[in-house]
Amino acid sequence: MPTPEPGQRLTHPVAANDLLMYRLNRLLAVAGSLVVRLCEGGYGITRREWGLLMMLAQHPGMPPAELAQRLGLDRSRTSRAITSLLAKKLLTRDAMPGDRRQAVLSLTAAGRALHDDLFPQVKALNLDLLAGLDAGAVQALDHALADMQQRAEALVARRTDVPRTYRLRGGRHTE
Repeated sequence: MPTPEPGQRLTHPVAANDLLMYRLNRLLAVAGSLVVRLCEGGYGITRREWGLLMMLAQHPGMPPAELAQRLGLDRSRTSRAITSLLAKKLLTRDAMPGDRRQAVLSLTAAGRALHDDLFPQVKALNLDLLAGLDAGAVQALDHALADMQQRAEALVARRTDVPRTYRLRGGRHTE
């Protein structure tokens, strides 16, 4: 198998290790394991629960469906995480003003304290990852990630030919 020229692995992939999504997934798996250890070992929450806490710290009073959408999670996984965080007394669920059928979620004082304690640690891990890049490379990476996120969202919207998955039903959906 030919080896791509240096700097061309992403544009001329010949193996899994050359694919952008594979490399990003590996980065998340390795660096994310530290976040998992912090969350689970230090605070008794999952990484998914941590995502909900971070989002609600930034946007208090959010309905569960919007929370799921912003985090890119399905509603059932979000619901399980919310139920767990409610049991741990890290969240409150209150009726939405004007529509008691709808709920909004907010952090409790304990949830805010957990967030305020854990966030600087996760931030430090992120900064350690960026420490090997100069300011220009960090800025370029930030722009590139934003552009790729927009492209990914456009691809998902446009690529209706790719079958949907139904994990709870055992994989492929056949209708």
